[in-house]
Amino acid sequence: MPRAAAWALYDTASTIYVATATFLFTPYFTNRFEDRTSIGVVQTVALLLTATLTPFAGALCDRTGRARGYLAFATAANVLALGAFGFGGAKAGLLTAFFVANVAYNLAMTFYLALLTSVAPRSRAGLIGGIAVGCGYLGTVLVLVSAAILDPKTQAAVEPLFLWAAAAFLVLALPCLLLVRDRRELTLSGRGALQAAAAQLGSTLRELPRHRALLWFLLGNFCLQDVVNTAHAFFADFVKTVFDPPYRAGTLTLFGHGFLPTAESPDGGMIRFYVLLGLLLNAVALLAGFLLSLVTDRRPLLVLRLAGLALFGGLCGGALFGGGDTTLFFCTLVVLGAFGLAGIWTAGRKLVVLLAPPERVGEYFGLYGITVKLSVLGSTVYGVVADAFGPKAALLSQSVQLVLGLLLLALVKLPAPAAKAAA
Repeated sequence: MPRAAAWALYDTASTIYVATATFLFTPYFTNRFEDRTSIGVVQTVALLLTATLTPFAGALCDRTGRARGYLAFATAANVLALGAFGFGGAKAGLLTAFFVANVAYNLAMTFYLALLTSVAPRSRAGLIGGIAVGCGYLGTVLVLVSAAILDPKTQAAVEPLFLWAAAAFLVLALPCLLLVRDRRELTLSGRGALQAAAAQLGSTLRELPRHRALLWFLLGNFCLQDVVNTAHAFFADFVKTVFDPPYRAGTLTLFGHGFLPTAESPDGGMIRFYVLLGLLLNAVALLAGFLLSLVTDRRPLLVLRLAGLALFGGLCGGALFGGGDTTLFFCTLVVLGAFGLAGIWTAGRKLVVLLAPPERVGEYFGLYGITVKLSVLGSTVYGVVADAFGPKAALLSQSVQLVLGLLLLALVKLPAPAAKAAA
């Protein structure tokens, strides 16, 4: 159990980076250089590169049994790049650090997930995976609390927080790096492992159309993850845009507490509003991750499908109540959205374990990683629709791929032994 706890704690460490990049680094960079294009291009290139490397990295884990060593290397690169944010510096230097951090983080998650079967039997992978998802949202909460105490007028004050985030990442990652090892036997090393991994990956991709359950799951997960990634990218922007009129009018409240602009800080109240909503969303997602972990081992497909439906309800509620009743907005977009986000991550990990042969779980998590890393179509659709028709229409546009994902998941049939175990 200590090894499982150490493994789950790494999720908290890794999401400290994600939340720092989303809520601290991106606003810091755009405010300092007034340049959103560069950071968007760097993030896209990093995702495309890691989408190419991820399945290969997973196959390499399976061939060498050295997932922990690879995870340690990627973690060190991520921590160093994150710490580099704290020294400010030139624009090119910050973009380079951001690129390295993104690539290292995404590769680290492949190595990390490849260790799941080393800390949990297949029958309890959903439980341990769900606990890890819940722990992950705790990392976001920690960063949002830090952001909430910042003075919006002094963005330079964020630089020490980058150093704090790097240190927190390292401390929380160490238990996993020290206590968890890949239980699978070493089969190859060096160039032989590299060549064998490439050959096995090519074979798996060619065979994928014959593995219908896995194919439908990966395609369905791609659609769901597309919506999840868009939600992460545009949540704060959506909230700021739709609630700007009542905020400027001085009527914006949440649970009886008012958020008002002031002469000293015209946007300070709005920042506190969307940070508070972000905290509440992640707190609900944390609780949902823990609760769903109790049932995911028995009904992972049901959990994934219900999570998709909850996310659909959140999209509709956000479009209907955005800019209006904040309580109903919270109950729909925040609560249902949090349930959807947590359920998609929790059940997805369990289904990979059920569909993957034990000796190839890293490779299958690599394929799963493709559906996560390349799920960037929704962000483009959101941006185009938002510019043309507004943020509410853009939010509703995400329901198209969400419904498609649910239809694809309806085609998934678990293999007989896995279905019996999950029943």
